[in-house]
Amino acid sequence: MKKHALYLALFASVGLVACASKPAPTPAPAVEKPAAAKLTPVAAQVTVFTATVDSVDLKNRTVVLKDANGNLAPMKVAKSVNDLQNVKKGDVFVIEYAQAIALSLVKAPKGATPGISESHTISVSGQKPNAEPFAEETDTVYATAKIVSINAKNQTAVLATPDGKKITVKVDKRVTGLKKFKVGNEVLVEYVQDLAVGFVRPKQ
Repeated sequence: MKKHALYLALFASVGLVACASKPAPTPAPAVEKPAAAKLTPVAAQVTVFTATVDSVDLKNRTVVLKDANGNLAPMKVAKSVNDLQNVKKGDVFVIEYAQAIALSLVKAPKGATPGISESHTISVSGQKPNAEPFAEETDTVYATAKIVSINAKNQTAVLATPDGKKITVKVDKRVTGLKKFKVGNEVLVEYVQDLAVGFVRPKQ
């Protein structure tokens, strides 16, 4: 009987030690959405051209520009351009803009429904011609498109979107395998639109 009681006492003490040594469960960490500012900035090449303002949409911060050949170019305007209200139809400017960038490019599955939608926010950065740096957060666009032309060596492509527009994009260097794409391929593309980062009045 004493031996039985001794065993019970031993088992009880071992159980207490095991319970004491077992670490308390740690609470699951809160899931945080990645902030746009923490994303690796996408480097943009700034291009300059002279154009006439065809229309201005202050609310949506977009402009439509007309070049010397009469071609129209819709463009987003960076938030750093703080005098957009002074840009009027008919004005002539030297436009500094970050060329549209394709962040992803994959073949569209059969039966993919044509469409365009906003995707997520990303940081775009670069340098203006006067060496002034800029950084801008903007929304990407996710769309089905058809390849009109593609240059794998220069990482550039011209795409026709479902709304009938053609966009010229610089494909981000992290996108590989461009040689497998052909003219006429239907693709899914995520891209940043042309982004005006400066309006400079031409010298008289």
